[in-house]
Amino acid sequence: METKRDVSVVAVITVVLFTSSVRAQTASTMLASPWAADRAVDFTVDAWGQSEGDADQTGMDVRLSRYQAAGRWRLDPADTLSPSVAVSTHRLDIHSPDTVLPQRLVDVSFAGSMVFEVDQDTTLQVILGGGYAGDNAFGDGSAYYALADLVATRRLGDGRGYKLILDYNGNRTIFPDIPLPGFIYYDRLDEQTTYTLGFPSSSITWKPNDRTTLRATYFLPTTVNGIIEYQLADPWSIYGSFESSLDAYKVDSDSSNRRLMFAQRRIEGGVVWRGRQGDSFPGVEVRVACGYAFDQEFTRGFDVRDEDTVRDISDEPYVRAGVTMRF
Repeated sequence: METKRDVSVVAVITVVLFTSSVRAQTASTMLASPWAADRAVDFTVDAWGQSEGDADQTGMDVRLSRYQAAGRWRLDPADTLSPSVAVSTHRLDIHSPDTVLPQRLVDVSFAGSMVFEVDQDTTLQVILGGGYAGDNAFGDGSAYYALADLVATRRLGDGRGYKLILDYNGNRTIFPDIPLPGFIYYDRLDEQTTYTLGFPSSSITWKPNDRTTLRATYFLPTTVNGIIEYQLADPWSIYGSFESSLDAYKVDSDSSNRRLMFAQRRIEGGVVWRGRQGDSFPGVEVRVACGYAFDQEFTRGFDVRDEDTVRDISDEPYVRAGVTMRF
């Protein structure tokens, strides 16, 4: 049976791997995240609606809407080696008379995973998949990309361990053309604090009391994401967060080695309702929030090492709603 310590370790590794939802989460990223005990399905739908702003270069009106749906399934929740599959889709709608900006950008990815037991304390996970990121729905051959991951996990006992990762993502916003290595060491300082150290990201989760949770994740070289959540009367909680996102898309009319990238930062506060065991909707989470989007920028280039500004979008407030189902 999974212990309380093991559950905390699973949670903090998931923070590191799933936080890439803020950084163009793909189906392969979802499958690399650990599963909670006896869980077979994770599914999330989110929508952001932003107020109308303008582009600094033209003064033309620009209003952005973002949508995300992502889910993963495993065949046997009681088997830690069970095969699993995942699908992820992100859509950015751009409402503007500016002809330089496409009306819609879509990123859809899928992947499958197999886990092999090397010995009692070591597993090797193989993830293969692909995706499409562009403005012309599945009509641009250069917008297709491949996904592949190898994840070796070594458990050291007492909730400690490490992961060695080799990741290929043909739509990554940096070095999309080569596999990149990764490393995560996870442990727990005490009953309140769990952490990971690694490359390209590290994280810490701290629960100073039964009602308060703080999480922070650092991505090399400069990105920091964080959230603080406080539980009110069960099942209600409130939270505040800071997030950064960076996504890349192939535009049909552009050259084959250039992509349109969209960067955004968000400060957000909201309310969360979580169904508990014994409730009518166990495993269901509903959140409603409002926030402020800033440092919004469309750029063009091969990746973030070589990009030119296309449009700077004004800072604007937004509203967000989402539903997550886990069972």
